[in-house]
Amino acid sequence: MNQPTAYLDKEIGIPLSATLTIHSQLPNPVQLLLIPTQDIPSDFIAIASPSPPSADDVSCGSGSLSTHVSSESSIRGDAARSLIVGRQASAVDIRIDHKSVSRRHTALYYQHEGETSVLVVRDLGGKHGTHVDDSRLEKNGLVELPLLRGNKEHIIRFGNAPLTCRVIVPAANANNLNDGQSQLQQLNLAGEEHEQVQQQQSSSAEQSINNPSTDGSDKSSNMETDVPSTRETREAQIAAMVASMDSNPVYQKYIPKEEEKDVTESMNNGATTENRTNDTTNNNKNNNSNNNNNNLHNNNTKTNKYNLPITSSITLSPGSNSFTSSDGTNTPLQASASVATLCFEPSGARIVAGHRDGTLRFYDFHGMRAPSTSTSSTAENITYPPFRIVDSDNDPLDNTGRHILTSLGPSASGAQWIVGSTSAQAKVIDREGRATLFYFLKGDTYVTDSSATKGHTASVTGVAFHPLVKDICWTCGLDGSIRQWDVSGRGKTQFRKLVCQKVIGKCKNEKGQRTQIVSNLSVHPNGRKIVVGTTCGSIQIWNCFGSGVNSRPLGAVYSAHGGTKPVTFVTFSGNGERIASRSEADDTARIWDANRMEKGLVGRKFSSRKKEGEHPPSLLLAICNGLPAFNESANCAFGPDGRILCAGSSVDPRAKSSNACGKVKFYELPAEEKRLKVSKEAGSKSSSKSKSTAVLDPIDEVNVAPNASVLGVQWHPKLNQIALGTSNGIIQVLYDPILSTKGALIPTSRTIRQSDGLSDLLRSRAPTGSAAFLGSANSTIIVPNALPLFREEPRATRKTKERERQDPELTKLPQPPVTGGVKTGCGIGGGVTFSQYIVESTNYVNNKNIAGKDPREELFKYSEGKNYVSKAYEGNIQKILAEKTVEEEEADLKAGAGKRQRTK
Repeated sequence: MNQPTAYLDKEIGIPLSATLTIHSQLPNPVQLLLIPTQDIPSDFIAIASPSPPSADDVSCGSGSLSTHVSSESSIRGDAARSLIVGRQASAVDIRIDHKSVSRRHTALYYQHEGETSVLVVRDLGGKHGTHVDDSRLEKNGLVELPLLRGNKEHIIRFGNAPLTCRVIVPAANANNLNDGQSQLQQLNLAGEEHEQVQQQQSSSAEQSINNPSTDGSDKSSNMETDVPSTRETREAQIAAMVASMDSNPVYQKYIPKEEEKDVTESMNNGATTENRTNDTTNNNKNNNSNNNNNNLHNNNTKTNKYNLPITSSITLSPGSNSFTSSDGTNTPLQASASVATLCFEPSGARIVAGHRDGTLRFYDFHGMRAPSTSTSSTAENITYPPFRIVDSDNDPLDNTGRHILTSLGPSASGAQWIVGSTSAQAKVIDREGRATLFYFLKGDTYVTDSSATKGHTASVTGVAFHPLVKDICWTCGLDGSIRQWDVSGRGKTQFRKLVCQKVIGKCKNEKGQRTQIVSNLSVHPNGRKIVVGTTCGSIQIWNCFGSGVNSRPLGAVYSAHGGTKPVTFVTFSGNGERIASRSEADDTARIWDANRMEKGLVGRKFSSRKKEGEHPPSLLLAICNGLPAFNESANCAFGPDGRILCAGSSVDPRAKSSNACGKVKFYELPAEEKRLKVSKEAGSKSSSKSKSTAVLDPIDEVNVAPNASVLGVQWHPKLNQIALGTSNGIIQVLYDPILSTKGALIPTSRTIRQSDGLSDLLRSRAPTGSAAFLGSANSTIIVPNALPLFREEPRATRKTKERERQDPELTKLPQPPVTGGVKTGCGIGGGVTFSQYIVESTNYVNNKNIAGKDPREELFKYSEGKNYVSKAYEGNIQKILAEKTVEEEEADLKAGAGKRQRTK
């Protein structure tokens, strides 16, 4: 079987529940009768396995053909899950050679659920569409035709082809339809007979008591056999009690009286005892799960075999819609903007989410509080808003417009965050998001060599801090370069922006040509290697230790997802042994061996295989299916131990389906092989064993966002909690009360404060305005580390001190005092006090004859010829403010108006 047909169902998006096996209540498969509407050539219709025509088929015309919707009619045999109609001869089961029919036009398959069965007709996105009963299906849409409601016929038309397809549904077997009802009736009759037997036995016992036997021997024998003596009964009870003390205790779950009655009634029905008790216990478990407001995934019907933290969840809302941008334009930012990037703090105390509207939203688990007005009825809809919303477009020197956030990463200490956007300039902010510590410099766009520029010349697509050193970070962008930056304060700056420290490497494709776009990067846990994904379809590992520019990567794999499909996301596992990658062009996540990719144990260029996109199993460890990604922000995450991979699935926005829901899916990865040094003979024996790449299906999945896609996925190894960012702006945090620690358990452990009359009265009479501020000033707790004085700032170096010394404003010295007794300028001599200055200025030393003089007369001498009183108070001057009063002016106006009327 060739490669295209083996994965054809997965490629066109056929669900795993699809099948070509008919329901047990149908005697025959559904028949497809292709009837041409005009003369067509003999090779116009080609069917892989046509069925012999019946009498009705012959009456329809000489050119009509017939087949059935079954695996026998498919060229793929039993492995097929659908019957495909199209124009491509090598990939379809029913070939229609017409220009309006696409290569893969329509798919038909069954879906069974309990006692219901439907035939699904799915459009595969053809230009001219598929028509069912004179109604056209939506692009990539589907319609379900019921099969157990009689033999109604349907008409299907493929594009504008000159033929019609009659769907003939066989009549269901009436005996099979009534099997369930007949079984229920038999069980009810058996229960009634059992009750009648019990009533007869009880009535016979009453008669024996009311009519005792006259034979004394019979009576004594019955007493000896049926009713034991009191002493023997007591000894048996004591023996049973002693035996129960030695056995292990057995705890029984409490059952309410109403449910206990149902259990006792079911115990009376002998045939249905086990089934009914199982149903009641399952119902009890489901009711308990519904009472928990944080339970998204119902694990009551099956055990949590893989210990996944998915039993509970909390919802983080994006906040208010009234938030506006801080770039001076006051652009309203919508709260429903999708989550472009998501990241935990290293300690797990906070979550920071970057949205596509250019905002950062900060969530703190320790500060989350449930609303005080919440009641038990609204407890299921509790959401926790962010405590701070920060606009990332606050660069005063950047006038290129608003930008979308693309990536986000914390430092090793958690004191800084690096933010990347569609702008060419990344930046570093503090932990609170209040201050921007560094802006990165933009490179010269007219220089073709990226290693000769001082920064990125295109949008930044990936950012990351060193996992062990807090002052080193890396970025990658659409210019194809990987750069290293020093944010310790000792790096070079230009125009108050940080200059790139060095260029790690320049990515190239398989032919050695320059790659224009690097889509994402991830740092190895030891901080010495970086893995990047490119749009040319390659995954490359670069050495970030050293001072020079690397000319080639340590290892690379090309055509990672087949052909030139872009690799939009890569990440290392917790131990750095594996690499996971995703592409927006397919619906898979692929797991790679990092050591073999780096060391090139099976060849430096792995795309040199016979078949394009095929990689050796020692390199490509596993392929995870069922992960459609319609957005470049879709990613995946490894579990704490690296055994489980979780990833989100996207929902096609063009498909208008009410049942669409974004999911997070979990995959169990194959165990890592132990690499030991073996002899050549052992190596030859092991190499002779055939090994293939594992194709994995999800072991579990959780519905997260109705009619929305799951984009960002982060699994914190210490908290054992999963944060999920969706396309509708909401963040879900999955956890388990037993397996997880801290994080989401902190806000959920706080009880909701119930509102009462006294609290409402005190709240209504609480002081407002300045009184409330003064009243709460004494109760406010100020954390020292939150003040600007105690914040951590970059350390000053020799160059920084020299630069500050040359600044005239920072190095301005106060004016020194004038030495001597001479007054110069606006200052006073250093040896002259204020009293001495007064004595010298009034010539007090030379005027010593003041004895016997009146001091008031001496003071009045200074006021002769001077007036210190305003002229407004001199004399008795009256100022006329107006000649007439207001009443007099109004009377004059009325008199003048009367004279004018008389003259007219």
